[in-house]
Amino acid sequence: MTNGAIGRGAGIGARIHELDVLRGAAQLGVFVVHFAGVAFYKLPIGDSQRELFEAQLHHRAALFVSDFLFQNKANTLFATLFGMGFWIMLERLTERQANFAAVYGRRLGMLLLIGLANWFLFFPGDVLHEYALVGFALLALRRWSARTMLGVGLVLALFASPVVGRVRTMIGASSDSFNAIQEQAFAVDDYWTWVQMLAPTMVQRDFLHAGALGWFLYILGRFLIGAWVMRERWIERARDHLTTLRRLVWIVLPVGAAAELWSLLIFKGVLPGGELLDGVLHAIGAPLMALGYALLLLRLCQSPTWRRVALWFAPVGRVALTAYVLHGMVFTFVAMQFGLGWLGLAGPAAGLALAIALYALMTLMAQQWLARFRYGPLEYLWRWATYGRRPVFRKAAATESPAT
Repeated sequence: MTNGAIGRGAGIGARIHELDVLRGAAQLGVFVVHFAGVAFYKLPIGDSQRELFEAQLHHRAALFVSDFLFQNKANTLFATLFGMGFWIMLERLTERQANFAAVYGRRLGMLLLIGLANWFLFFPGDVLHEYALVGFALLALRRWSARTMLGVGLVLALFASPVVGRVRTMIGASSDSFNAIQEQAFAVDDYWTWVQMLAPTMVQRDFLHAGALGWFLYILGRFLIGAWVMRERWIERARDHLTTLRRLVWIVLPVGAAAELWSLLIFKGVLPGGELLDGVLHAIGAPLMALGYALLLLRLCQSPTWRRVALWFAPVGRVALTAYVLHGMVFTFVAMQFGLGWLGLAGPAAGLALAIALYALMTLMAQQWLARFRYGPLEYLWRWATYGRRPVFRKAAATESPAT
């Protein structure tokens, strides 16, 4: 790396390091949202316990960090990155005259298997199986024009989830039965009983009753936007537009933060405003903040002074699949009664501290692992399934591969 650049190296298979940085930063946000936010809002910890947490300043501060800084920003960035990776792979395999649909179909199939195992056995909040299923839709839409991708992506990203949610409410669809079973499962102290209670109910809620439809369309919108970003070469052109990047950061991030803060204050009952205004402000603020984070990190990546700061996120970003599955296992073990049964008692502040500590530990582990191996453990299996041949694993024997 010279002159502060950490971008694409030589050759069509060279790694785009900025994407590792963005992916790693998104992972940190996912950790925080799950351990601090989801553990508070979604786990059946009881109203009295929840009120006790909200009455304490350090827990309110932890929730603010999760809600304001990361809620629906981390998953926006993560999903957009998936779409970006899709387009990178499409271009590289097309240039090599490979059968992209077959290769990417195998890639999605393996991701679906990993995701379903994670969903049923370890982490009910898994999104990997959903990414895989929506990825097949993205594969089918790959021949859309760039303008259509962007237009449909924006519409779906902004409006799909709230509109579908409103329709399901109007027709009387609900998740009450799932919530009741989740509350019972939270008290179970036997792992296999927990699995048997939740698994069929999750399938019924998300697929048989279309509970995940709005979320699927939400994801697809961000996939399409990510594909458009790479199609238009915005990452590769970042070094040519440093001044523009700097100006955009100071416009996009404050505007998004203002809208998101207003939305959050309405949600908390501090400011007046109904559910509609809250939803509109959040639909604007969250993606703008995610965009602002991405622009800021890209700007840091191109700075000789600050690129080392940005690179702190890269190790976890390179083993993002493994890190995601591991964090879910830790969450379940810490939260559920067959594990420590801790998060329902310790509160959002402890959850935030645990998320940061876990991310720091995974960063150190990833650095040590990547010093010896080319891929994370699950990334290795994923790549093997994708290309149908066993890749070189250890760095000592590695030779550069044209595919990513």
